[in-house]
Amino acid sequence: MGYRVNSHRCKSDLLIERLNMDARSIELVVNGRFLTQEVTGVQRYGHELLHAIDRILPSRPGLSVSVVCPVLNGEAPVLKNIPIQQRGRLQGHAWEQFELPRFAWGKVLFCPGNTAPAVSLIGGQRVLVTVHDLSYLYFPEAYSRAFRATYGFLVPLAFRCADRVVTVSESERISILKHYPGVGPKIVAIPNGGLANDVLPKLEGSKRDEGHVLYVGSLSKRKNFPRMLEIACALAKKKGYRFTFVGGTAGGLVESASHVPEESRELVKFVGQVNDGGQLIELYKKASLFMFPSNYESSGLPPIEAMACGCPVLTSDIPALRERCGDAAIYCDPYDTANITSQIEQLLEDKALLATLSAKGRERAQLFTWNRCAQSTLDLVAPQ
Repeated sequence: MGYRVNSHRCKSDLLIERLNMDARSIELVVNGRFLTQEVTGVQRYGHELLHAIDRILPSRPGLSVSVVCPVLNGEAPVLKNIPIQQRGRLQGHAWEQFELPRFAWGKVLFCPGNTAPAVSLIGGQRVLVTVHDLSYLYFPEAYSRAFRATYGFLVPLAFRCADRVVTVSESERISILKHYPGVGPKIVAIPNGGLANDVLPKLEGSKRDEGHVLYVGSLSKRKNFPRMLEIACALAKKKGYRFTFVGGTAGGLVESASHVPEESRELVKFVGQVNDGGQLIELYKKASLFMFPSNYESSGLPPIEAMACGCPVLTSDIPALRERCGDAAIYCDPYDTANITSQIEQLLEDKALLATLSAKGRERAQLFTWNRCAQSTLDLVAPQ
């Protein structure tokens, strides 16, 4: 599924010329459409990266940054150095495609949520796009036909015409290149951060609840939720372990809870989506083990968050999570129920190993910060 490089837009000399522009003349507009969306992984990236850019912007003299977004239903994020402009009458893809180009024209446009305006890409505007993954290709059954058609047009267009493309891990960069080899000269892997800087002081204290297993993420097949729920119900009955699931929609929670046998319902809990950083940290700090046997990840935020809180991690033996977690986690086969179950049992019964993983995890988490992610991203716009 390759493509022919558009020579009049993607010549290497044009790219070099643009990347060497005087930083003092650069105005960066962030596509703030993600501020109107429910917070999942992509939106979390947008929020955390925006706050990190706001923190480090004083160290980038001459570079100005603003956010343009549709009219928000709630309050806008509080930023010190970046103005947020709510403009236009539309929402969603329509706003991004038809109104954003007018508001951002003549400036560098950064789109952190997979897609960018076609007019901006084709029309010669300097555009930086983060493509988190190609899950619409990997798991087509999980997406509507309209979604696949939209992404099937906009993502390849970004690969063809954007100045630079960011993805969130080296393993995902390699995967993208298998589908779109022509994007090679312009795509770069910049790892996500972990916990936000403002919650780091809250990490100390709290006694862990023995036999308490935590999961944070969507309640979806791609995340291996049905298998996790089966394991949780079995181990709650067999061992009396407690399981807490964070994530999902209201309807999904009701449906999931209905599948928990009556005798296990006091031990298998669903708390819904948690967007408050302090509340999430308390959950990480109290759990004995964090399980994340996802079938697929392009990067994976929750394992690093758990590690930062000293919570030992059991996760899938897949490339992105190996890259992310290194030797600070225990790995399992996400497709083998017996393997995941035995790993949970062995870990919860081995206090020494849990303590070792906790220490290694804290050290590993320090490698992934949003400030570092922001610095590397801004370097693509205005090299220091």
